[in-house]
Amino acid sequence: MNIKKVIPETNIVCVSPHYDDFLFFLGGYVLELKNQGLLETKCFSNISTFSRTNYQERDIEGNKDQSLERVKYATGIRFIEDLECLDELVGLHNYGYLVMGEEESQVRGKAFNEGEGEMEMAYGSYETLEPKDLEILERMEACIKELSASEDTAIVLPLSMKGHIDHFIVREAGVRVMKGAADKKAAFYFAEDKPYAGLMNDSESADNDAFISEHKLKAYEFKHHPEEILQLAYKHYPSQIDSIYDEGVRNRNEQLKQIYKLEADCDRIYKYGQ
Repeated sequence: MNIKKVIPETNIVCVSPHYDDFLFFLGGYVLELKNQGLLETKCFSNISTFSRTNYQERDIEGNKDQSLERVKYATGIRFIEDLECLDELVGLHNYGYLVMGEEESQVRGKAFNEGEGEMEMAYGSYETLEPKDLEILERMEACIKELSASEDTAIVLPLSMKGHIDHFIVREAGVRVMKGAADKKAAFYFAEDKPYAGLMNDSESADNDAFISEHKLKAYEFKHHPEEILQLAYKHYPSQIDSIYDEGVRNRNEQLKQIYKLEADCDRIYKYGQ
């Protein structure tokens, strides 16, 4: 598992649907770069897409409140949590950070699933997108298209495992540029959405495999650090994380170890066009 071959581009732009997604998409990769003394060879940026939020873990009634007062309260907390995590993970002032200012799914009035034991999330697909969702999709497509003209750049998108509507919108905006922009110079990557990756049922896993096959994505595995990721998550995202994250992150790590027949902890990312 040669970390240098996983993302050869110097500039890495993570298009994160939510505040904790950089950690769960790329945290293991960053930690392995650090362990090998290679972090300074990369320049990281994060795009916080759905940055207007009303969500706080363990607050069922509050998460139904779409008022500006609630959004100010929750957004302020989660924004600072994200910066503090990236400061520790990548290094203070060592990364770029762009806020898109889109409304998170529940602020847009999307209903959470009610499956027992599941994470709180709203599912989505093209069939369920409403006009406001499509407007966000178009804005994200324009943003990613501008990024795609950059050389020596990796654009990291979610695979949208389990189909969270916000992850789906970001993924599809990237796919449109990836397959449609004639002058693109950047490389396109798809990260496994944690903790969703370790919580998929058979149908969801099949959907994910179909997306990978349809777009001819190539997997690159690398040494993971799941326990350190969870430690960072509990330290920096107390308003977002609960025990279901442990299950999802650890389950996926064990699944990938079995797939690759490895003793070491394992994660992977996919690249388009190789």
